[in-house]
Amino acid sequence: MSRRALLALLPALLLLRWAGGAHAQSITPSNAGQYFRLESHSEKNKKGQDIVWGYIYNDRGKGYARIRLQIDTLDAAGQPIASQIGYVDDEVPLFNRAYYDIRVNKPGPSYRVTIHSGDWTRLGGL
Repeated sequence: MSRRALLALLPALLLLRWAGGAHAQSITPSNAGQYFRLESHSEKNKKGQDIVWGYIYNDRGKGYARIRLQIDTLDAAGQPIASQIGYVDDEVPLFNRAYYDIRVNKPGPSYRVTIHSGDWTRLGGL
């Protein structure tokens, strides 16, 4: 391949690497703690249904993120008796927070909220 052809392909290769890099790395329970922190509370809504609500903070992320939360219903001894996945309605912006409230499918004495998974949707500054 000639040097001219290689130089012509270089911008396209760099663009593919830059655009694909943000989507290739997913947010998992094992790496979520380095980017996010959770604040969670539980109470009953106006209809008397149990909900968990709070904020998710994007402290050191890579941009905007779409997050899925795992809500574990705990028994009186603190053992999980049910689990469900809830979605944060808004993207979580870098150095900001997003509110969530999720109706609990199986009510219990207490709940544990953790990050189940997520995807980077936009790089910071875009």
